[in-house]
Amino acid sequence: MEISVGFADKTKEYYIENDYIREQSVFGWVYYPAKGVELSGRIAIRYMEYPWLSTFEIEGIHAVTEDGELDDKRA
Repeated sequence: MEISVGFADKTKEYYIENDYIREQSVFGWVYYPAKGVELSGRIAIRYMEYPWLSTFEIEGIHAVTEDGELDDKRA
């Protein structure tokens, strides 16, 4: 499973009904799946600009496999 960051384009109700957890951040509300992730402290989101791209980088949340192990493909 890949963790991705983007701007929420649906309503709060949509995310809650689809089993997402909602937390406040400096960028606004953050939604993440209730299952399939492991938190390691507070979630940190940074907007980074590099000469070749602009991107969000995240810390504090990691994808886990179905058997509960960290998904090391993206770690």
